[in-house]
Amino acid sequence: MIKILTATPSDFEIPQRLIDEYLGYYGVESNSEILDLIEKCKKEVLACVEYKACISKVNCCKTENGFLCLDFMESESKSLAGNLKDCNTAFVFAATTGASLHRLIERNGIVSPVYGVVTDSIGSAAIEAFCDYINKSVGDVDFLRPRFSPGYGDLSLDCQQKILDFLSAGKHIGLALTNGGMLTPVKSVTAIIGLGKEKNKCKSKKGCMVCDRKNCPYS
Repeated sequence: MIKILTATPSDFEIPQRLIDEYLGYYGVESNSEILDLIEKCKKEVLACVEYKACISKVNCCKTENGFLCLDFMESESKSLAGNLKDCNTAFVFAATTGASLHRLIERNGIVSPVYGVVTDSIGSAAIEAFCDYINKSVGDVDFLRPRFSPGYGDLSLDCQQKILDFLSAGKHIGLALTNGGMLTPVKSVTAIIGLGKEKNKCKSKKGCMVCDRKNCPYS
């Protein structure tokens, strides 16, 4: 069963630390001009963002040839298999911040490169914050594995289309792939979240893509 999840800016905050990190200002003092621009762009983003996601719970198992099998695909990815080790079920989702934000980012980039970069960075922070919100909505977060998206480790970006097709994401939330393999609208994400039998041992706050931990229990 596919669940449709929507949210509004009042449902959760976009952490300032995320915005700072995407802008490269994390731990660095910004001048008043940049701070004013960030605040202006954040208000514009919050005025037009449309948080939408489609989510489904799927089964996980190993095939006879040792590949990982989910309800909608078979994967040879060792990275994903490690992330989902000992998981019998997982959640797969596709999420977007919507077409209006996509247009805002494009428009502001035409007005001014700096204006566009700031808006784009806040959009990146917005979709990450929404993904965190999705995590909290699907189950007991203590037992959820770190989010794993196509492009992480050796999981090919090609599986994004399989996720979109399985979730009927185009119909439900207007999410698709361009001919170049990019998600559109921009600031959209597809991901898999394993549901483990034991509490999550991951210590990373930023997910698998940027974690450099050695001897990870989920690799």
